[in-house]
Amino acid sequence: MVSVSSAVPKGADGNIDIALWSDRLIQGHDRLKLEPIVETASWLSDFGDGLLLQSLELAEMVAELRLDHSAVLAAMAYPGFRRSLFDEANLHQRIGEQPAKLCVSVASLAASSLLEVSDAPTLAGEEGRQIENIKRMMVSLIQDFRVAVIKLAERVQALRYAKDYDEARQQKIAREAASIFAPLANRMGMWQLKWELEDLSLRYLREDIYLGIAKQLKRRRQEREAQVGELVEVIQGQLAKAGISGTVKGRAKNIFSIWRKMQSKGIALEDVHDVRAVRIIVFDLASCYAALGIIHSTWSHVPSEFDDYIAVPKENGYQSIHTAITFDDGRSLEVQIRTREMHENAELGVCAHWAYKEGSDEPDASGYAEKMGWLRQVIDWHETLDGIESLPDLLAQRVAEDRIYVSTPRGHVLDLAAGATVLDFAYRIHTELGHTCTGGYIDGELAPIRRPLKTGEQVEIVSGGPVRPHRAWLEPRLGFMRTHRAKASVAAYFRSDSQLKSARRGKSILQNVLTGVGAATLDESGFEHIAKLLDYQDTEAFFVAVALGQHSYISLANRMLTERGLAESLGLWREVEPEKIPHYPARCGFQITAKNRESLLRDITTLLADQGLPIAKASGEVLEEELALIKVEVQISDWLACLELLSHLCYLRGVVQVVRYVP
Repeated sequence: MVSVSSAVPKGADGNIDIALWSDRLIQGHDRLKLEPIVETASWLSDFGDGLLLQSLELAEMVAELRLDHSAVLAAMAYPGFRRSLFDEANLHQRIGEQPAKLCVSVASLAASSLLEVSDAPTLAGEEGRQIENIKRMMVSLIQDFRVAVIKLAERVQALRYAKDYDEARQQKIAREAASIFAPLANRMGMWQLKWELEDLSLRYLREDIYLGIAKQLKRRRQEREAQVGELVEVIQGQLAKAGISGTVKGRAKNIFSIWRKMQSKGIALEDVHDVRAVRIIVFDLASCYAALGIIHSTWSHVPSEFDDYIAVPKENGYQSIHTAITFDDGRSLEVQIRTREMHENAELGVCAHWAYKEGSDEPDASGYAEKMGWLRQVIDWHETLDGIESLPDLLAQRVAEDRIYVSTPRGHVLDLAAGATVLDFAYRIHTELGHTCTGGYIDGELAPIRRPLKTGEQVEIVSGGPVRPHRAWLEPRLGFMRTHRAKASVAAYFRSDSQLKSARRGKSILQNVLTGVGAATLDESGFEHIAKLLDYQDTEAFFVAVALGQHSYISLANRMLTERGLAESLGLWREVEPEKIPHYPARCGFQITAKNRESLLRDITTLLADQGLPIAKASGEVLEEELALIKVEVQISDWLACLELLSHLCYLRGVVQVVRYVP
């Protein structure tokens, strides 16, 4: 864990000892220069001990993360510059051009809240500014990661000081840290900052949970530390017998991780395998697996708790072997095994991959572009999606820790966001394969394109027909796609159409879904009314937005059908007898006209089963021209469920038309 405020030394008079602090800071940090640090600290002392203490704490955190001299000076000056105690010109004069530039860049990230608009009541006009602010932070990270690291360290410090703030301010800082900064620290692989951001956020957002776990851990801490000490000694002895040289240390698990594991697995604290944990650090890769062999041959391991992040690293580059064993006392113990280089990468993250040219503060970005490529992807996808997804959502998915690992038939392992589908997998391989995907084989069994994947599965994509993605794929409620890569590819395909073609498609989509549920066809005045409700000056622009997925046609249709007075003003039921206007929940019938093919009825019944809709009644007949007419009746809860089922049925292969009817 990074240093805390009590580490700042003070003299006999109670004042901060700048000389002693500066001498201690530069020890072990060859890039730091004593004289400028002393001068900067002395200058800041003129603004009071409160500011000086905050400045020195932040500088220590940044130095321990092994950032360079300019970054440390920028961190020292940041608290005062943020409070406008001195201007940019004075900053340049006092600490130099490069540190001043970094300090100003960090301050620019604080121009407005980084919270998602949904987290608090916010004016609509603020959303754009928030999104742009997050984008600025991401761009700054691509250009110079030191800016983002200083910002992350400053947020840790803000959470430490939050104990003295009012509850509203605590909540704001904690929500921001939990939703933006902790995931970003995770994606950058900076565990030192990630753990503290998570724990302190939990302390203010769910104090009852935080204090409850902390109390249980404290009560058993002495016992646990004694146990871990004994475990370390025993494991060290076993490794020494096998001739494996390395270091074994006890490892504390942060409170947030304990809580998350308790939540996800529905278990009590005593059942969390890694509350007691040790870490084995060896010199090379072969020793990692040799140590694993010793651990597994000496003690019984828990198969469900084994993860080899060396063979399949996490997306943020994290590598380590995680296993859980049943120790001699009958209780579980987590063991992590990694090399020294892997440990360095895990503790410092992206900081461990950044080198500076000798005698210069200019970064040497060799290999760094690849490391930060994911950020460029997020920004590119946001531009391509153009309103379909919010930037905070994009960022959240890309930095999320939950990933799945699936393989191709040739054994190539690909990582995807948790919840990714067969269609996402197809787009992960190649855009054209995604466009033509009709399903896939999962471990040899045929599965539809919307089937979510799980770690360890082998997937083979089935493709055929014309290169043509479906507009329904962009509907979030239908679950065809989870990843932004896939959504951006489909959105880009539809954006390549002409304005006129897109407008026709958007109008047709809305007409079809409304007539499909039995409502009347909207006239031009009805469409104009809807367009104006959504702040469009003309219907063509509105239709284009629907065609490109910027508006969900299911959500729009649901609004038209359920919003008080809207359906009446649009005349949606003007051609329907009053007793036949549906009111849900109720039994609902669907008449499906499709090309008569093998397994058509099976596909329909499988779809209904997947949706959790038992069939109340079904019938079918073969018509002329190789068509089949199938009727099914199910219990529907509301209009959304009706619209979703209608869309899923329309998507089935060979379906020509689907209409709702009153049983």
